[in-house]
Amino acid sequence: MQRLHAVDALRALALLGILVVNIWYFAFPENLSGTGRSAGVDPGPADQWVAFAATALFEGKSYVVFSFLFGLSFVLQWGSAHRSGASEVTRSVRRFIGLIILGLLHGIFLFVGDILLAYALLGFALLGLRRIGARAALTLAAALWLIVALAILALASLTLMLASSGMMDPAALDAAALSPSAQDVRESYTGGLGSYLAFQLSTYALIAPSTLIVQGPVAFAAFLLGLVVGRGRVLERIMTGAIPTARLLRLAIPALAVGGLLSVTAAWLTWGAPWIQHRPGQPDTGGLGMETLSGGLIFLAGPIQATGYVLVALLILRQPRSGWLVRALAPAGRMSLSNYLGQSLVLAVLFSALGAPLGLGLAGQLSASQVGLVVVGLWVVQLVLSRVWLRRFGRGPVEVPLRAWTYAEPRRGNHPSA
Repeated sequence: MQRLHAVDALRALALLGILVVNIWYFAFPENLSGTGRSAGVDPGPADQWVAFAATALFEGKSYVVFSFLFGLSFVLQWGSAHRSGASEVTRSVRRFIGLIILGLLHGIFLFVGDILLAYALLGFALLGLRRIGARAALTLAAALWLIVALAILALASLTLMLASSGMMDPAALDAAALSPSAQDVRESYTGGLGSYLAFQLSTYALIAPSTLIVQGPVAFAAFLLGLVVGRGRVLERIMTGAIPTARLLRLAIPALAVGGLLSVTAAWLTWGAPWIQHRPGQPDTGGLGMETLSGGLIFLAGPIQATGYVLVALLILRQPRSGWLVRALAPAGRMSLSNYLGQSLVLAVLFSALGAPLGLGLAGQLSASQVGLVVVGLWVVQLVLSRVWLRRFGRGPVEVPLRAWTYAEPRRGNHPSA
């Protein structure tokens, strides 16, 4: 079942991208409260390049790939349910309930940017549309993606217009001026357990709805694409070589070029040009309007660039000489839920009040380059531990109870007739 191993390997790569994006909110929790983006205190050229690359290469793309694979998993699970004579609806509903519980616990106690709750709620919508035709699904996916991206770009244009016309005080459009200081946020995040939980609860109450409203439609669009690809057995055709390399490259290269251009522009608006040394602190990128414009470009680029990533990755993974790479990556992808939650646990211990008793609580204390080293180290450790774990156990530590709950059959008792 090489195709399944390749999908698992793809999930492991998506996990790397998610780690690259999420770690900034642990290392610099002020990013969660609207005080601006940070590449560390007095960032040097290497730090600026690391922050720039994280936005240009990963932000807005990794969760799209992860969402696509989530939609693809529906097809596999529904097929499994049919083969066993079980109800795909019952299994799906139980799975979503389990994800809702995990998402709430994850969001409240570890990472307010949790995506599992949104996945579970959107999963109910996908379940209702599971028989949608391929053309309708692709049309709906494209519409959802464009609506979100264009809405953010329109908001950015309005914000910039108000700032340039003098109709509104520029200070009123300065997100940092309207938010707690970075130092206050870090103190709450790294202080006692009480202040940490208060920060988590208050921030999660703001972030969770925006995750569902803003990221949700794009994630659902990726669900639909995964549904279509799964039903059409497209990945199997790619992995067996039924779709020629030249045809895949004709799709991948333009996707990478267009998406990359949009993402590099967004990174430049967010961080400034990394080849120019900026003043200490965060670069001068133009305030809320430019930040919003950058966000719109990221949402516009995400699915395009992610498509290029997936196609290139599959082209590499299907090569006979890439067997070692598939074997190295696949275990982490097989237990992707455990690794996703495990990333948050480790990062919370490193950067928040959860690590303060151990002398950690490193939020705001690392440079961007050091944050990059944490990413590489943690991902490599997850690859190794996943391989070791699965040699001894069949599934990841979180996958086991979730699967048991999902596949549990309801008890059928004998009830006396009235």
